[in-house]
Amino acid sequence: MLSDWIHWLSLKQTDELLFAVLPLLLLDAPRYCVAGILLCVWDIGRFLLSPLLGWQTQRRLSHQPSVCVVLAGLNEADTVGSTLASVWGSYPDLEIIVVDDGSSDGMTTVAETFAADHDNVIVLRKPQRGGKSSALNFALPFARAEIVVCVDTDSHLQPQAIWEIVQPFADPRVGAVAGTVLARNAETNLCTWLQAAEYLRTIFVGRMLSSRLGILGIVSGAFGAFRRTAIERLKGWDVGPGEDGDLVLRLRKSGWQIVHAPYAQCLTNLPTSFVRLFKQRRRWEWAVITFECRKHIDLGNVFSSNFSWNNLGLLVERFTFTIALTLAFAAYLVWLVLQDRELLIFVLLTNYVAYLALEVVQWLVILFYSLDRRRDLRIALCAPLMPCYFFYLRFATLVAIIEETFWRRSFDDNFVPERVRRVTWRW
Repeated sequence: MLSDWIHWLSLKQTDELLFAVLPLLLLDAPRYCVAGILLCVWDIGRFLLSPLLGWQTQRRLSHQPSVCVVLAGLNEADTVGSTLASVWGSYPDLEIIVVDDGSSDGMTTVAETFAADHDNVIVLRKPQRGGKSSALNFALPFARAEIVVCVDTDSHLQPQAIWEIVQPFADPRVGAVAGTVLARNAETNLCTWLQAAEYLRTIFVGRMLSSRLGILGIVSGAFGAFRRTAIERLKGWDVGPGEDGDLVLRLRKSGWQIVHAPYAQCLTNLPTSFVRLFKQRRRWEWAVITFECRKHIDLGNVFSSNFSWNNLGLLVERFTFTIALTLAFAAYLVWLVLQDRELLIFVLLTNYVAYLALEVVQWLVILFYSLDRRRDLRIALCAPLMPCYFFYLRFATLVAIIEETFWRRSFDDNFVPERVRRVTWRW
């Protein structure tokens, strides 16, 4: 088979080979590999020129606004204690609000036990589950700080995480800052190992690039910071699926800037099975249709008073890479299957090898920016499996696009309670 494939490659012209790897060139090469290289080149050039031009290269943690950390969760008695321990004392002017969204496992008891021995910790309990948006809104009137930091109750903040995430708020135009979410359970099994590698590429480096381009459209619910006055002007979180992405797009439409703090890092538990991972990614991708294609399509309205080219760029990026090219990729695979079996195998093998080459480049970019190269090198050992992993994720995206486009599937998901879904507008 290998010799047949090599012979097949030797017979192909350059344009034929380019067509064979067209999905790769369209989907991941420009979005991550080429963009990552350009990002590295820019930062290396900036570093080399900084002594001549007097630019500052050292990151200074000098901005110190007051901070309220909100931990909202459901049935997280096993993890909320360690999350509280990672947050408390990590920043000088800090208050913590824990919201138990109707748990039945003693989460409130664990939080109250912690609060009894630690200052500035408030524990709130909702008698009935309302969903994460409802829990965050429940906490908002109790927050007095300038910055509200949302952290999942199964996450663990790195020591300087809050200091890092508040620095961009020195710019009064910034309304929200996305932290970097990384895997806490990367070595549990193959599923978490592959996700850990993905998070380094798409969240750590990918959002760094989106932020530089001004088209960042997501702040992870696991770890993100918001200017309290900006949230209050928007009357808090809309109650419905995908509350984190929805709020960010509403902030963008109101004229606020959204940026990424790559070294504000949070460790979180990732799904430990491919079935749970598939369900998670379907839910995430539903939001692209719900928000960018329906609720917030006016981001690209040139006649809007809040129109910006960056917002239009965000829409174009989402439509192109998440929707249009996913559908084109599916059509390309169908075309291959309808050809002959040998062509299908040779094209897939060619794409696999090309993908591995891009993986090497992308890991060099990740390691260039990494704070823990030993850890990230261990994670990088799964690189030979990443092409198959991203094929799996692309299939989840395709399913989500079809489901949400034709059936508005997100409003049947139990991530939000049914009684809440019934009174929520079905975008």
